[in-house]
Amino acid sequence: MSNLQVLTTERLNKLIDETQSTLTELKAEVVRREHLKQEHEISDLDHHMMSAELNLTSIKNFISYLLEQSKKK
Repeated sequence: MSNLQVLTTERLNKLIDETQSTLTELKAEVVRREHLKQEHEISDLDHHMMSAELNLTSIKNFISYLLEQSKKK
């Protein structure tokens, strides 16, 4: 950055305002991305829950099959 001593007070105040505005925008972008990430994770959670239900059904069916087979012997 340029030598601060040569900048006018008015210019320094303008730079501060611009910096604060940029910081506010950056913080808003971080929040937006975090929300988007959470929405994506929730969407993935729904998919994982459906997979878990299918796996649980498969395990239940397998155990039932084993029990039936053990009764036949």
